Amino acid sequence: MEKEVANSPPDSERLQRLASVYAAEGDLASAKRTIDRALALFPDDNDVKMANANILLWQGRLKQSRLQADDVARHYPDYPGLAEFRTALERVQDDRAARLIGAAVNVGVADVSFPLRNDQTWTTQVVSASFRLSDSGSLTTTIDMEQREQSDVRLVAEYAHRLDNGFVSIGVAATPNADFREKWSVRAAGKYNVSRSLSIVADGKLADYSTNMVVAVGAGLEYRPAPDFFLTARTINLFGGGENYRFGGVLRGDYRPEGKVGFFVLAAEYPDAEADGTRQLRSFAGGMVVPLGQGWTLRLTGEDDRRENSYHRRAVNVGIAWRFGGS
Repeated sequence: MEKEVANSPPDSERLQRLASVYAAEGDLASAKRTIDRALALFPDDNDVKMANANILLWQGRLKQSRLQADDVARHYPDYPGLAEFRTALERVQDDRAARLIGAAVNVGVADVSFPLRNDQTWTTQVVSASFRLSDSGSLTTTIDMEQREQSDVRLVAEYAHRLDNGFVSIGVAATPNADFREKWSVRAAGKYNVSRSLSIVADGKLADYSTNMVVAVGAGLEYRPAPDFFLTARTINLFGGGENYRFGGVLRGDYRPEGKVGFFVLAAEYPDAEADGTRQLRSFAGGMVVPLGQGWTLRLTGEDDRRENSYHRRAVNVGIAWRFGGS
C-alpha cells in the first residue's frame, strides 16, 4: 500500500487507509507521520482531522486529541465518529485518573531472647495502600508500628516509576519520637532488565538515628532460570554507624506462579542499624503466598534473626493483600 500511495496523486482516503494499516500494526509513529502529511495536503478534511484525533488518542496525547476533535465539533457537532471518540477519550481519562489499586495488612508476633535479661514478646502491625498516579507511576503509603519495650510508628511514602526495561523508585520515611528506629530516611532503588532472564538491581538509603547517621548501598543480580523462578543475590554496604565500613549480603529464591501458591526462602547476613548502633545480623526467612481469588492474597512467613551481642528473634507474620484487577 505504501507504493500505491507513493506512486499515486495525493489522495486523502489513500493516506487515511495507510495510516490505519500502520496503526493496526502498532506503528503509531508512522501512522502519525502519514496523517500529518494528509493534514498538510487537506487541512479542511474532517475525516482526516478525526483520524488524527484518534491516532493522538492512541498515542496517549489526550489534550491534543481533544483539541483536534473540538475543532471538528465547532462546525459539525454531529459529525460521524465524534460521539464514539468522546466515549473512548472519557474511558482513557478514567483509566488514567489517580485511584486506589491495592491495600495490605500484616500482623506479626515475635519471641525475643537476650543474653542477660528476660525474654520479651514483640509485635508488629503494618497497613499499606497503593495508588495509581499515571500509566507508569504509582504511590504506596505505609504505616508500620512495632511494639517492643517502647513502640515506634514509622510512616513511609514510596513512588515507583515503571520503565521499558525495569523501574526506579524513591521513598521517604519518618518515625516521630523514635526510640529504636530511624528518625527519618530516604531510599532509592532500581531494576534494569539486561535480558529476559537477567536483571541488575540496586538501592541506596540514608538514615538518621538518634545516635548516628548511616548510608547503605546495595547492588546485585536477579536471575530467572525458568518461568516463575527467581534467584536474587545482592550485596549490602554500610557506612557510618560507629564504624567506617561494613559489608553484608542477601540470597533469595522465589517461586511465583500466576494464580497459584508461591514460596520464597531467604538467607542474609548484613550490618543492621538501630538506635543502639550497628551490629551484624544473621537472618533466615521463608514463607508462602496463597491466592484467594478476586485479587486477594494471603501471605504467611517465618523469620529467625540473630543480632550480634543483642537479641535472638523468632517471628511469625500473617498478611492479607488486595490488588485491583487481580485474579
